[in-house]
Amino acid sequence: MDVILAAPKGSGTSLRRLFLEGKGLNSSYAIFQDATGKAKDRTIALGIGVGSGYLFETTFQKEVYSDLTGERGVLMGALAGVMEAQYNVLRKNGHSPSEAFNETVEELTESLIKLVSENGMDWMFANCSTTAQRGALDWKGPFRDAVTPVFEDLYAKVAAGEEAQRSIDTNSQPDYREKLDAELAEVGNSEMWQTGKVVRALRPGKY
Repeated sequence: MDVILAAPKGSGTSLRRLFLEGKGLNSSYAIFQDATGKAKDRTIALGIGVGSGYLFETTFQKEVYSDLTGERGVLMGALAGVMEAQYNVLRKNGHSPSEAFNETVEELTESLIKLVSENGMDWMFANCSTTAQRGALDWKGPFRDAVTPVFEDLYAKVAAGEEAQRSIDTNSQPDYREKLDAELAEVGNSEMWQTGKVVRALRPGKY
């Protein structure tokens, strides 16, 4: 049989929302075995069917390595960790929860990331204040150099199968859901994300 893969680059909720909006979400695709001679056509059709904006080719192995690294890196772990670090430093230095959250999360998610999405990082830099530009250009290097060893360690563990095995082991536990709910509750009940709940409710158009 054909062994094929179409992997949307985002969460299921984002995939569905963008599908309904007619925008699509980019996907990778791979063909491990073409038994019918029609594997590529079927893969492309599958990608289009789930709402892909465009499709780029990969392999099964590269998809696993890049996806696990991305989830644990910039897309999830690094983003959450960097946000917590900056929020905590601001709070430690006397800034209010609202100020710390707005400077850490709200400006990123409601403004800057959208500028990056529209035209790229350089365009976002060019459309910020001069102080923001200088700060970004001067501090980009130190942040990159600080986290590069973490990413190298992460990729090595992904390639060694340790990250996949950890997911298999933890997800197989009978009380996994209860443990997961407790971990998520710890995040959601933290001051930072309780503040976020209040801030989101105060966005224009919410009242």
